[in-house]
Amino acid sequence: MKRLGVLIIFLLPFLTVGCAGHYIVPMVDVTATPPDIIQKIPLNVAILITDQMENYTFTGQTANSLEGTYTFPLGQMISKNIFNILSPAFNKAILVKSKPYPQGIDVIVIPKVEKFQFGYDSAGAFKGKALAKISIKLAVYDMKGMLVWEGIISSPKMEKIYSMSANDFWEATGSVAAESVVAVLQEAAKVITSSREIHTFVSTKGVSETIALKPPGKELPIVKSDVDELPAIKAKPNKNAYAIVIGIEQYRQKLPKADYAVADAKTMTEYLTNVMGYPEENVVTLTNEHAAKSDFEKYFEKWLPNNVEKDGSVFIYYSGHGTPNVKTGDAYLVPYDGDPSFIEQTGYPLKKLYESLNKLQAKEIIVALDSCFSGAGGKSVIAKGARPLVMNIEQDIKLSKNMIVMSASSGDQISSTYEEKGHGLFTYFFLKGIKEGKYELGTLYNYLKPQVERIARKTYNNEQTPGLIAPKGLLNLRLYDR
Repeated sequence: MKRLGVLIIFLLPFLTVGCAGHYIVPMVDVTATPPDIIQKIPLNVAILITDQMENYTFTGQTANSLEGTYTFPLGQMISKNIFNILSPAFNKAILVKSKPYPQGIDVIVIPKVEKFQFGYDSAGAFKGKALAKISIKLAVYDMKGMLVWEGIISSPKMEKIYSMSANDFWEATGSVAAESVVAVLQEAAKVITSSREIHTFVSTKGVSETIALKPPGKELPIVKSDVDELPAIKAKPNKNAYAIVIGIEQYRQKLPKADYAVADAKTMTEYLTNVMGYPEENVVTLTNEHAAKSDFEKYFEKWLPNNVEKDGSVFIYYSGHGTPNVKTGDAYLVPYDGDPSFIEQTGYPLKKLYESLNKLQAKEIIVALDSCFSGAGGKSVIAKGARPLVMNIEQDIKLSKNMIVMSASSGDQISSTYEEKGHGLFTYFFLKGIKEGKYELGTLYNYLKPQVERIARKTYNNEQTPGLIAPKGLLNLRLYDR
């Protein structure tokens, strides 16, 4: 394909000097034949097609060096064809545009146009050739918002010859776009049905739900707090905003429960996607057994670098146990399969997290930690027989100029649970501040810090002072734009 992605119009009499502008490419019907499915997936799926996907706008240049804008109805093309192509791969499939999802659904399939290329070339005297290629990202989430599988699939290069007439030109342009959509969806059906991750999810689907319904140890009361009701605030969508949200309440090593950590994570995800403008497909939520050390490595070290683009936004949230390495004094996050007695082998160092984040080309990175690292109690654990430490997580931290870290407590303090509200104390006031419209980082911190200190002292007779590490220039950073 010659110069694909840069518009080269060959001898088109209807595009002359002074005529470049905004062109709406017509949608062309293309027969969408489902591929042969070797093994059908026994899942009920909802395919999410949002209004934001309706059109794709491309700006290129004509042969006369005039800039033109071309809008392709890719969302309509995908919406029209995806059901016919993907539904035979599953037990049941429906199209949805938003929450709430119907009952009986096992997974949500979210398509997103990752890249679209088109162009034109000469095909001989008085003829041209329209060319197109599309890549889509498909993400499959379970009903708890955890990522089951994702992949980027590309179509082959599609082409069609057109004559000098304007009608033939536009029909060819719409046709190659539609054919590329059909081709990529046919390939996607094959890829999904052969996915090891999806087949593993099917084989363990009932088991993980049973475990989640019957956690070991004391049952916590189900508490509905004011922050669980989302505010009416609606931020501008930010397609280049990515988040990883982790909540670990129960641990494989039978560690003390980090009370309400899962509720913290789920509610934080709701705020990110419904209030703060983060696309659902850009938010990864990991809870309990789905937040093992390998998951930390996968998403922090691979998924983020593969997805975050220059000038993007990143939000990292963790609710669960932290622990010190009593030999080195380093702070560690404790994954689901972590063991404080072997923390170097089974934990995830904060330094490693910051090093991975420092490599990103993002415009801003926010890390919020509802945890503590002294081993003194609360959301902190320590190896048996070891003594609590005074931990200053600001020591030896080398953060890039675009990174901010907010922590639930300081030094040897305990990160408390706000039992009355069913959340971590820090997380509750973080969300409460957002709900009350405090969307600038410095303003939010100045709101939650005295609130956390007051409740910790008054209700639990504890000292808990949230920490903030941020360059001065980022204190006015907005968590979202209205």
